[in-house]
Amino acid sequence: MDLGFISLNTPRDLTPNVLGAELESRGFESFWVGEHPQIPVAAADQFYPGLLSAQKRMWDPLLSLMMAAQATSTLRVGTAVALPLEREIFTLAKQVATLDQMSGGRLLFGVGVGMRAEFEVSQSIAWPDRYRALGDMVGALTALWTEDEAEHQGEFYDFEPVWSYPKPQQQPRPPVLTSATGPKALRASLAWADGWLPGDAALGDVAAAVEQFRRLAQEADRDPATMDMTIMAWGDPAPEVLARYRELGFNRVVLGGGRRGGGDPASTLEFLDRYAVLAEQLS
Repeated sequence: MDLGFISLNTPRDLTPNVLGAELESRGFESFWVGEHPQIPVAAADQFYPGLLSAQKRMWDPLLSLMMAAQATSTLRVGTAVALPLEREIFTLAKQVATLDQMSGGRLLFGVGVGMRAEFEVSQSIAWPDRYRALGDMVGALTALWTEDEAEHQGEFYDFEPVWSYPKPQQQPRPPVLTSATGPKALRASLAWADGWLPGDAALGDVAAAVEQFRRLAQEADRDPATMDMTIMAWGDPAPEVLARYRELGFNRVVLGGGRRGGGDPASTLEFLDRYAVLAEQLS
């Protein structure tokens, strides 16, 4: 099992190139960042107060990961998570493909739907339709990434043949991981996702959630053994917790979310040093 690290990715944090190099030198497998393209001021009370100050100052994830990729050679770079429905589809397709090419095929594209308030600022799509719309967008993106004259006729995205380049280095596309957790959202996501990217804080009983994921995957005629299973661990998980996640079948744990001292960039390298010693043991 591999270890990754997620940064809040703000001007106060270590810059992505510095952090990426530090992660790679310590044996971490991947570096992750999230995004909030905008946060409605009126919705501030819907966000966790301890994180809002940082979340509203996040750098762009794709540009940040490009910076990290250029400073490293093996470190995978991932979004945890990107919010595709809040972006223009043709620009997003080009940005993701460019990042995958320029990183040498190291991108992991974690996706979600975000908070309702920020979604509704960006979209006219009804909130209950969000996962159907996300699936339609992933299908349209896949066409843009794989077809010379790409076209898509879907429920939410519909366009006649276009040229869209570059194509990603990873074919047919970079792995697309869903952050969905509830049964309804998982069922919708299993039609298109290459893997699962939940946060343990959202799962409660992690073992039961894994069992549900595997059952729903099989019902969707997907082999869960072939799917990427990454879990984002909140706080400062003990070694036995990480070992348990490995036993449950996760191939990657992403550390750093909600960690002690996370608001102080001076604590980052000490945190990485503590977990780096476990990287080899868990592999």
